[in-house]
Amino acid sequence: MSKVAMGKFLSAYGSLITTLWGDPDLKDRFLENPAPILKDFGLDPGDAQIRLLAPGRRTEDTTPESQVRLWNDGLDSGSIDFYFPEEPPEGQENMEISESALEAVAGGGTYCCCCTPCCSC
Repeated sequence: MSKVAMGKFLSAYGSLITTLWGDPDLKDRFLENPAPILKDFGLDPGDAQIRLLAPGRRTEDTTPESQVRLWNDGLDSGSIDFYFPEEPPEGQENMEISESALEAVAGGGTYCCCCTPCCSC
């Protein structure tokens, strides 16, 4: 199997984890047989065995970034240690976005489609 780039892995990993947190049936299937679910999310383990681990306290092996290294090393060795936090971090499940945060990401910025004397592009 070819190595997975960090950006691709982190995108797939984040999507997988958040989807599993919101879908108990999919989560149960993942816990029973993770390989096909991982493949559906763009992370093909090939013939490697997947060993699901609970992250516990934060270590150098339990960060999302280190999971990329563990994934790629596991593809080579045939055994992937995959850290899966079964529950969202405390406080994340009902987290609301503040009005000021919404305003910061909302549209309304200026857009210039061509360079003119009155445009600062």
